[in-house]
Parts: sequence; C-alpha cells; structure tokens
Amino acid sequence: MTVDRDDKPDDDVLASLARLRTCDVSQRRSRQLRRRCHAMLPAEPSVERLSWMADGALFRRDIVLALGSAWCVAYLVEIIRYTAAVYGYFGPP
Repeated sequence: MTVDRDDKPDDDVLASLARLRTCDVSQRRSRQLRRRCHAMLPAEPSVERLSWMADGALFRRDIVLALGSAWCVAYLVEIIRYTAAVYGYFGPP
C-alpha cells in the first residue's frame, strides 16, 4: 500500500470510488441519440465527387510546390545580392 501526498492511503480513495454508482442513458435515449447522429452524418460521397477532390488536391499540391520553390529561389537571390553588396561586388542593395 502506498501513501499519496495527503498522507491518505490509496485504499480509502479506491474504496470511495467503488461506492460510486454507475449511470448510463436509457435504451430509448441511446436510440434517439444514435438516430440524431446518423441523421447528421453525410451519406457516402459519390465516386465523381471523390475523383474531383483528388484531382483538385493534386492541382493544389503542384501550385503550392511551385509557389514555395519560387519563394525559396527569390530568397536565395536576395541573400546572394545582399552578400555581394556587402563585399562591394555590385552597387548598393
């Protein structure tokens, strides 16, 4: 048996928990909740919708990749330009 921070044995806490009653919803209420959940869930998406979404995802991925690459190249060019200006290879930045 271990003692917690309040110097109460764990057995007292466990005994208190054992005396708690369990509560559950009635079967009628669980059926109502289940019906509400099923009504809120969308039906399975059609194949056309899925193929359109997949094509859009590929298109978005390509655009994001191209924009990210262009941003990195522009950043690298500016770093080189400023470094060259510091060492006096070009005019002021």
